[in-house]
Amino acid sequence: MTDPNTAENPASRHARLAPVDTAADALFVYGTLRFDRILAALLGRVPPRTPATAPGWRTAVLAGRPYPGLVPSSGHTATGLLLTGLSPAEWRALDDFEDDAYELRRLAAEREPPAEREPAAERAPAAEQSPPAERGGTENGRTAGSLSVPGRIWTYVWAAPDQVAAEDWSADVFAARQLEGYAARLEAAAATAARHRGGCPDR
Repeated sequence: MTDPNTAENPASRHARLAPVDTAADALFVYGTLRFDRILAALLGRVPPRTPATAPGWRTAVLAGRPYPGLVPSSGHTATGLLLTGLSPAEWRALDDFEDDAYELRRLAAEREPPAEREPAAERAPAAEQSPPAERGGTENGRTAGSLSVPGRIWTYVWAAPDQVAAEDWSADVFAARQLEGYAARLEAAAATAARHRGGCPDR
């Protein structure tokens, strides 16, 4: 995922994080990062999260990939979670997780009604789309009376339209068919990285 030409230059590797206030801003996640097990594998913990929606966007299947892309779609609403309380290191870890076909953008998001909120269990709800009227957001990414967050809201949108499929990505289908293998690979990679750090204390 990371360009080898920038692997030794953290400032260059994480250039798209430059406008983010890591102490205050939040991240809207809509795909595999909705699952506790994936977050724990990447961050070593599950950060505070709030169910939220993004009107005017669709969580689309991507050709040949198990994870989705967020793409603009008038009349649709993407569902996901708002991650808050992320440390600078956690922002960098999540930025590393998203490949170069994603662009980091500010987003208008809304809190889900209580009856639709995701349970505390690991299983995420399906990324089904509903067609409410499209609503605008404020410049800082918060819609009036919707989300109580101290800063702006960001998300990673998909920027390769030729790979976007017509169907919507389903969190339930991912959970049933791909979560176990996908999470196991991330956990194994995290364990390998931890062993490497343990063997190289000077780095």
